[in-house]
Amino acid sequence: MNSLAMMLRRNKNRHQFRKKVHLHETSDLKKRLVLIACVIALHSLAMVFFEDLDWWQAFWLTMTSASTTGYGDISAITFWGQFSTILLIYGMGITLLAQIASDYVEIRLIRKEMRIKGRMKWDDMQDHILIVNTPKYDAERYLRLLINQISVTPELTDIPVQILTTAFPEGLPLDLRSHGVVHHTGDALEDGMLESAGAHKAKYIIVLCQDLQDSHSDSLTFDILHRIHALQSPAFIIAEAINDTNRPRFKAAGANAIIRPVRAYPEMLVRSLIAPGTEQVLEDLFRHQGDHTIRLNVRLTGVTWAEVVTTLIQKDIGTALGYVRKNGEIVTHPQTFSSIEAEGLIILINDDQVIPSLEEIGQYFTS
Repeated sequence: MNSLAMMLRRNKNRHQFRKKVHLHETSDLKKRLVLIACVIALHSLAMVFFEDLDWWQAFWLTMTSASTTGYGDISAITFWGQFSTILLIYGMGITLLAQIASDYVEIRLIRKEMRIKGRMKWDDMQDHILIVNTPKYDAERYLRLLINQISVTPELTDIPVQILTTAFPEGLPLDLRSHGVVHHTGDALEDGMLESAGAHKAKYIIVLCQDLQDSHSDSLTFDILHRIHALQSPAFIIAEAINDTNRPRFKAAGANAIIRPVRAYPEMLVRSLIAPGTEQVLEDLFRHQGDHTIRLNVRLTGVTWAEVVTTLIQKDIGTALGYVRKNGEIVTHPQTFSSIEAEGLIILINDDQVIPSLEEIGQYFTS
């Protein structure tokens, strides 16, 4: 068995052990609550018969005695009343209350530890962003960048985030938890893990590539997409693909958007969530094939940005994205009818477009 399989098995065993301990402590607490209720009922009944109290006075005396408050306004004065108090309250009630308090504190501590270590299901979470997997290298840094980008995006800032991963068995880093991020410790390829993370109730699901240097990661991603599809999740699903030839397979498996793993720019991934299709445009800007950007060192004076854009389109030169000022400053998406003084243009072209000479381009704006 390889080291990864051993680690997953060990984490699963720890999860099962913690779950059994938690269930055992909860069961003990329920039993003691039943016992204390019986003790209180019996003592109250004894006070009614032996001390000739009404039901409320009997209950009041029982509770003040069991809680060791002892106001003294009412007390047992008959032999059998005092004997019942010694037997039921001093002998059993106070001990049971101490055990119940101890059990409650312990259960709270166990639950807190399980939440921190991602061992609990977040049953109340829905319409959330579910991030499946974490990068093999520098996972903490990438998640910090990704979560920060999500938190500053107006369309996503109020949506809760959950991570399904095996990378943080001892708990998420504090800076991620400070953003309200929670996690579920587990492998998405294990039966029931995606459901435990609420994949069927998520609004967005991001399936990250585990290892950029291993093309086998695409096969794991495909398996995860297939499992999500089986849950009939209504979520918008974005998946990372190493090999472009796998994109059609990912689409067929239910992915709404596919993007290359670009660890330095999580903004590309976030933009594809709120504006599907932009990931394709952004990816094209990073390569020379197909659509790509170029700089034309042409001088323009006294023309509006609207004239620049329409002229380039009419002459089938490309799409204007911005211009270069004389001081070298790049201006992107200027006001439509603003007059510009440019030393160059930044334009988007494709492989089929033929770019005229700079002299010809300059003449388009002087004629």
